[in-house]
Amino acid sequence: MSTHPAADCALLLRGLHEALEIPEARWDRVLRLARMTGLHGRLAAANADNPTVSERVRRHLLSATRMADFSARMLDAELRDVAPLCGGDFPVIALKGGAYALQALGFARGRFVSDIDLLVPARALRTMEARLHAAGWESAALDPYDERYYRDWSHETPPLRFPGHFLELDLHHAITPVTGRRHFDPAPLFDESLPIAGSRFRVLSARDQVLHACVHCFQDGDLALRVREIADIDGLLRSFAGTTGFWPGLVERANALGLGRPLWYGLHFARSWMQTPVPQEALSALPGPAAVLRRPMEACISLALLPPDPDRPPGLSVRFARRLALARYHLLRMPLHMLLPHLARKAWLRTRRRTPDGANENAGGGP
Repeated sequence: MSTHPAADCALLLRGLHEALEIPEARWDRVLRLARMTGLHGRLAAANADNPTVSERVRRHLLSATRMADFSARMLDAELRDVAPLCGGDFPVIALKGGAYALQALGFARGRFVSDIDLLVPARALRTMEARLHAAGWESAALDPYDERYYRDWSHETPPLRFPGHFLELDLHHAITPVTGRRHFDPAPLFDESLPIAGSRFRVLSARDQVLHACVHCFQDGDLALRVREIADIDGLLRSFAGTTGFWPGLVERANALGLGRPLWYGLHFARSWMQTPVPQEALSALPGPAAVLRRPMEACISLALLPPDPDRPPGLSVRFARRLALARYHLLRMPLHMLLPHLARKAWLRTRRRTPDGANENAGGGP
């Protein structure tokens, strides 16, 4: 059965909320798209009791369920290992997957995680990092330029990993790069953070979790195959939308922190792709892209975010859209006078790696 990838993607996203009743040949394509985007665990969770799937499809869903269960166990184990390092002298906020699991949000079921993201105040960054190192967490050796990239320009330390453990740990002091176009003082995030009962970790407020998901997708990434981020935004909105005053508070917070544009993109694509119940007045109150740019941006983001046909390599339009999205990501992350030397250095290092003398050079260049 040959179908258009966009139609299969629509089925995949619908399948995150409801049991799909589709032929086995269609399941084949939906499952491959789910694996491409890291959504196969959530698809399996939503279709665990689907009586219409064939035995062959059920085996694939069971495999995804077991993989997601393993991921969840590893996340729980890592959080339990890190918890004793949270001494209460400063807040330690779990972000993204760790936060969703600690809150037992419905859409966290079946969601894969590849790392733990923690947020601490900048003043406590060295202290928390030292505690992690003392407990056995290690960071990769970096050259002085890369070390400076993380310490002075980024919003996180170099990634940490405990030898033999499954997950990486990213320690943040902000949710936007220091040099980024939308950088802001993260103090309000700590002020509104919430404790988790029975845990030493805190989480962002409901509205700040939505804003972080939107920033992570549309400001701090190259967009390639990141449709899972839209699914996270959808899950957060559905989880919190019933809270009194949620929508006006979300818009007010976004505008106060200068995050109205990424929130507009998040709400727009969640509503467009996943039928998330987003009030029109919330979108209208946000600074969306100019009318002349809206359609080209939507086309570019759709091509970059959504998976292409799993039976063919990405077409020219997809590759071009991803290039544009990558350029946008770099421009949002660094001002031009810093970006050009940074990219030149990365290009030089890539050239060095292609030569025999540079085969063992540190690739570097920051994330």
